[in-house]
Amino acid sequence: MGKKSYKPKTPHPAPPLALEGPPSPGGRGIPIDWTPSPTGRGSRHDQWRGVRLVLAGVVAVTMIVGCKSWKTPTYKASQVAQSLRKMCAHDYKMTVETRHVGNNLQAFFWRVGLLRSGQLEMQPEAAESLERVLLCATRISLSTDAPLQFLQVKMMDALTGATVTLWRFVPDIRDSMYTRLPEDEYINRLVVEFDTSVAEKHREWKEVHWDPPMTMPEFLAKQVVLRVKRQSPLGLQAHEDISNPAKLIVVLDNWSSIEKQGTKQQQKVTDLVEKTAKKVMSGYRYKGFREFELKDPRGLALKSWAL
Repeated sequence: MGKKSYKPKTPHPAPPLALEGPPSPGGRGIPIDWTPSPTGRGSRHDQWRGVRLVLAGVVAVTMIVGCKSWKTPTYKASQVAQSLRKMCAHDYKMTVETRHVGNNLQAFFWRVGLLRSGQLEMQPEAAESLERVLLCATRISLSTDAPLQFLQVKMMDALTGATVTLWRFVPDIRDSMYTRLPEDEYINRLVVEFDTSVAEKHREWKEVHWDPPMTMPEFLAKQVVLRVKRQSPLGLQAHEDISNPAKLIVVLDNWSSIEKQGTKQQQKVTDLVEKTAKKVMSGYRYKGFREFELKDPRGLALKSWAL
């Protein structure tokens, strides 16, 4: 009796992104509160309307790609950016600019129309495009011999200049794939930045303005700020400052409104920031920051402690 041939099951296609909704019933969805950068336009109420994006399917893709052999990398380090560009074009008919610099793999693309008219809510087609490029970058990162640390996907509205940028730490992907990282923690480690400011109104859209490669201190600082914004019920506005390499500074941009709510609320906010910073640094076992400082917009120290 001959041996039966083995055919792997064809994975179900990843569901599309959904806006303004909870995670999918199976827990696969990745909810993200879109938090604008400090330079973003719009009122505080508009900026914190609770715009949410579900990046469904990213966890599933890590599991699928992870079944491949690591002995022979599919994508050579010398061609990793080109491979990402070709994958996006082949799989999704998308034109994406890519760059591999240091331990960063970056993708940049334009869309006409990023937000719904007069709102800080992404158009479904724009959200779907963002997810597709992130999925391609994830697949590349798990099947290459390039020592990648960070993935960046940036989408820009060719009409308004608004951008959405995602950063993912590649070792987090592998930890999630091997179930070394709880899914909710994996979700929280995705860094998102939403910016509606337009520094150059007459820029040439064919020219790509690459962001500097992400570093570990900057990634962790952004993650601390984003987590605090998500967890705070007060519509907290904050940004990071890592001008001193040994000190992580978080500036609470709307501290004056928090002060008006009394000492108890002030204590809750400062405790939340401290707890979040310690959790992030501990989770990554990062020892680069020796001190953490919380400041108000005028630069006055509110609280500081050793990390």
